[in-house]
Amino acid sequence: MTSSQQCRPRVVLADDHPSVLGAFGRMLNASCEVVASVSNGREAVDAACRLRPDVLVVDLMMPDLDGLEVCRRVRQAAPDTNLIIVTAFDDTDIQTIAVQNGVYAFLPKHSAAVMLERVIHRVFAETSASRTSEPDDAT
Repeated sequence: MTSSQQCRPRVVLADDHPSVLGAFGRMLNASCEVVASVSNGREAVDAACRLRPDVLVVDLMMPDLDGLEVCRRVRQAAPDTNLIIVTAFDDTDIQTIAVQNGVYAFLPKHSAAVMLERVIHRVFAETSASRTSEPDDAT
């Protein structure tokens, strides 16, 4: 693996609209490693638990499990996975609940194309820095 590949965040995308999944995948392809694209909440939880991505980008409204429930389950099963919700709904109450459940960012879909890549890299850099600065238990 090259050093440039090691610096690329591993991402799972979850959205029930194939066109959104495709657009996000194309947008992120150059700077992220998209390890899975899934179309419902159960698949999102499964992919996050199985693949342990750096970031899970999940739509708020999806079949089987909504984005908030996906985040709750992933937070329990794969706590190192950073969570980003994208949504067509701008609801501050839901946003507050999302943040209380460990969601790093809550992005409106209309601005996701502009902000998503930047937010993924910001959370990846922040969490990578905190992991490398943790004391080594071996000493």
